[in-house]
Amino acid sequence: MSKNAIRAGLFGLGFISISTQIYLLRQGFIVFYGNELILGIMLSAWMLLTGAGAWLGRYYRRIKGQTRFVLFLMLLLSALPVLMLLKLNLYRALVLPIGALAGINDVVYATFLVLLPFCLINGFLFSALSHMLDDAGKAYSLESAGSMVSGAMVNFILLWLVPSWISMLIISGCYLITVTFFAFHIQGRYTGWFTLLISGGLIILLSNTGIHDISIRSMYPGQSIIEEKETPYGQLVITTNAGQLNFYENGLLMFSSGNEISDEENVHYAMIQRARPAKVLLVSGGLSGVIGEILKYHPILIDYIELNPALLHLTVRSLRNLEKKGVCLHQGDARRFIQGSYAAYDVVLVLLPPPYTLQLNRMYTFEFFKELKSRLSPDGIVAYSLPTTSDYVSQSGQVLNSILYNTLLKSFGNVMLVPGGKSYFIASDAVLNPDIPAMIEKKGIKTSYVNKYYLDVNQMRERAVYLQRNISSTAGMNYDFRPLMFFAQLNYWLSYFNRHNFASILVFLLIVVLVLLNLNPVNTGLFTGGFTAGAFQVLIILSMQICCGYVFQLTGFIIMLFMLGLALGSRVGEHWSTGNPLKIYISLQLLMAVLSVLIPFALIISGHTGFSLWVMECIAALATLLLSVVAGMEYSMSMRLSANQINKKVSENYSADLFGSALGAFIIPIFLFPLLGMIQAGYVMALMNTAGAALLFVWRKKIVYL
Repeated sequence: MSKNAIRAGLFGLGFISISTQIYLLRQGFIVFYGNELILGIMLSAWMLLTGAGAWLGRYYRRIKGQTRFVLFLMLLLSALPVLMLLKLNLYRALVLPIGALAGINDVVYATFLVLLPFCLINGFLFSALSHMLDDAGKAYSLESAGSMVSGAMVNFILLWLVPSWISMLIISGCYLITVTFFAFHIQGRYTGWFTLLISGGLIILLSNTGIHDISIRSMYPGQSIIEEKETPYGQLVITTNAGQLNFYENGLLMFSSGNEISDEENVHYAMIQRARPAKVLLVSGGLSGVIGEILKYHPILIDYIELNPALLHLTVRSLRNLEKKGVCLHQGDARRFIQGSYAAYDVVLVLLPPPYTLQLNRMYTFEFFKELKSRLSPDGIVAYSLPTTSDYVSQSGQVLNSILYNTLLKSFGNVMLVPGGKSYFIASDAVLNPDIPAMIEKKGIKTSYVNKYYLDVNQMRERAVYLQRNISSTAGMNYDFRPLMFFAQLNYWLSYFNRHNFASILVFLLIVVLVLLNLNPVNTGLFTGGFTAGAFQVLIILSMQICCGYVFQLTGFIIMLFMLGLALGSRVGEHWSTGNPLKIYISLQLLMAVLSVLIPFALIISGHTGFSLWVMECIAALATLLLSVVAGMEYSMSMRLSANQINKKVSENYSADLFGSALGAFIIPIFLFPLLGMIQAGYVMALMNTAGAALLFVWRKKIVYL
């Protein structure tokens, strides 16, 4: 049996696995409205199902026609990635009501439904190919190397050049080369040519079915898509319906054109508070029509900033107002722009969606308000809004309103609530006047709705009093690394767990309990190490979102670095010939505990000290590499401490590692991080790894070395 063909199969398995994971994570981010915690759920499900497949691989020897069955699974695996993207989009279109927030159960069900076939086959193939190679450590490093190469190809080439569905076809095509090589050398020439024929047919079939168009249209029923573009910050989709343009980023409606009432309220409630607003900063929303309203005050400068350059490009093409003198467009992160700006703004209008994501939440925090205030004139105005009306404030709306109000009041002397189509928050150190219609008339600003004919001042005051009564001073404040507004939205999301739909979490926990009952001291260490690595893989991504705001671009890069570290660690462990393997294994467990304490502090400090982006990215990259190298070394050492046959110890150790990673990626980001914070979550992981090392030490005399 050709060892090179098996090595190629393992390399190809890692190649298609991680590239598929990256694109599915990005697509899940789009389908479920950019909520970063989706990453934890999807990574958890991926590892859990792949671990289950690896555990099933222990029965590989019982299958008749083993190599033919492996070849069939490899071919089947190549066709699944493109179909998985379609299934994810169709799930949202067919199962979720239009415009409804996807609950956590919806995400869990969709994720398991989409990932199940690919991950089970992936895990099974790893166990089978490892058995065929008869070298577990080498198999692990080959699979990790394929993952690293694939991650580099995706992050540095494909993401920048071609859409995701074309990229998946390219990835599948590259993988089929390794499958064909495997067929020629394992099954013979005729099977090899037949495999090549089937491979070509699969690629042609998948590239001519219009899958991408079908999946995109399914997510926006009743609307005509006029533009769709993937960017480093997410998927941008522009639709039209009854003459109105709708702008979506990662499936979340940012704003619409033609809403004159909203445009006037977004601008005039704040702008009229200043006698002569000369310099204005507009954070997003320029395509909605607000720039025309701002120009009615004749400012000398309007700095308009958008994070997504594709959206800014469309703004330039679509708005004549941008040709007016004094309107300056800027692409980039608003926080970085403000930190580098020297302008003293009279009015800052933040027209972003509510903080449904960590990317949005970072524009609603105390740290951001401090940065804004440093760039305001002495009596400058800052304006925000939330989609909670003053007619009825729900409990979740009350919490969001209260947190935003408390955070603004900590930074500014006065915060005025203005009821309208949304709840508007006007903040300043200067005195604020609630009689907006009178000021509009006195200044002679021409408006259709924000005037005395449309607005009743007495009614506005009554509604404002109602809003003010619902403000709770005990709701807390919103910080970068304690994002209470995001967690308030998360609590609503988690409230979908009720007695009627609690099945998903129970099934998940049942699987975990069954795994724990079957662990021995050696793969308990892998379980705790995998738990830590899986949790930090997500926490590092979330930290970079908090600090930098472009997790859509960084996710694949972090995963690539993680796989690189696993490959390096497994190779180092494989060739480590000196010292007692058990002592090394225990030391690695304790090192993982130390990293669990140090990394959260490093991430938080880098986010609070004003480091440049590349410094924060280097810290995140170094943390990812350290964790993954240690995890890779743990896996290699575990193979030297297991006396089972190759197929059994691969399936047991690999599945223990993945099950631990699955639990860590699910529990820590979604539950412990919101409840305890990142530092306390790190303490929990340090305690788990210390306990794993202690268990190994207690049972050291019963462990057989190879």
